[in-house]
Amino acid sequence: MSNYGPPNPYQQPYAPQGGRPGQQPYQGQQPYRQPPQGYGQTAPGQPYGQQGQWTPQPPLARKPALVQHALPVVTLDQLVGHEITEVLGDVVGVVVRTRELRPDLRQGNPMDGYVTMLTESRQDAVTRLVEMAVAAGAHAVVGLRYDCSEITQSLSEVAAYGTAVKLAGAGEPSNPSA
Repeated sequence: MSNYGPPNPYQQPYAPQGGRPGQQPYQGQQPYRQPPQGYGQTAPGQPYGQQGQWTPQPPLARKPALVQHALPVVTLDQLVGHEITEVLGDVVGVVVRTRELRPDLRQGNPMDGYVTMLTESRQDAVTRLVEMAVAAGAHAVVGLRYDCSEITQSLSEVAAYGTAVKLAGAGEPSNPSA
């Protein structure tokens, strides 16, 4: 028998428990491809068809919610129903976060945890942008955009930027028909 090339299944002894030919399972372990003892049996008090032991699902990561800001922030270049009287300049909000999930977001589906973390990072960046706009005396921020980048292998940056503007009537809608 040669040690080279694929083994010939007709020359190998049959592996009775699903293991490799000529090997037996380790002592104390279940044979390969066989379920553990008691698996698949209906537990007392369980309805027919539910097998194994019931374990509760871990709680899901909380979902992000809408954040209200001190002034309107829009992705549009104009604020509908308002007239821009002065452009104050660009405003920026930057947040740096670790790329690892926080412990409170590690429960449930990890993808949901990452979605929550990324959404909260963007919301925090907008909150910092609004703080800068309020300090500049703005009534609104138009042209909101996001940018994300990797700083190191473990840190990411989320930036929100836009244009701080003053509105006619200090934030009250203008009347185009007058």
